Amino acid sequence: MPRATQPVIIPKGPFPVLPVTALSLDFVFTVADNVNFDEFTFTGRELILVYNPTGGALTFTLESVADPQTRVGDVTTYSVGAGLFSCFWAGSLVGWNNAGKFYLKGSAATIKFAIIRIPG
Repeated sequence: MPRATQPVIIPKGPFPVLPVTALSLDFVFTVADNVNFDEFTFTGRELILVYNPTGGALTFTLESVADPQTRVGDVTTYSVGAGLFSCFWAGSLVGWNNAGKFYLKGSAATIKFAIIRIPG
């Protein structure tokens, strides 16, 4: 099966239409697909947030691709403590762009991702 597509959140700002209405700055985390894994459309302006709402440590992996020097640098099985957040700034297409996608894996269906795209 294909990877699950994580939604991308584009935040409001720096000069939002006023008044800023209730709930318009809120976002939700989306659960990981720990069977088929996940992807999102990648522009090189994404901040990846990872949340572990469980009582024990969980892991996630960010899959790299070969850069022009054929180097790869996966972030492999990074452990997120119980109740904690992790973040990664995917600020370059080099080494991460997999045919327009960014690939990530969660170790359990309870780990959650939020992909924030900084407007360009």
